[in-house]
Amino acid sequence: MSPRAPLQIDRFRLELPGGSASEGRKLAALVVARLAEAGALPQAGDLPALNVVIPATTGDPVRLAEEISAGILRALAHQT
Repeated sequence: MSPRAPLQIDRFRLELPGGSASEGRKLAALVVARLAEAGALPQAGDLPALNVVIPATTGDPVRLAEEISAGILRALAHQT
């Protein structure tokens, strides 16, 4: 098995309607941690932008971070 290139996120923008900047930073940190924990990230190449829309179904930031990171991983898988 060949090693995968490390995932590099140059800019991560999160729109959190109705949330504070502090809540947004906490949620973004949770999402990035989930992506790092995913391990076998798909090889997507150089993407200029990736847009993932996740409907807010819960106020739980941990659950929302799981939904967002899963959406990002699905979108990356479709890019390959």
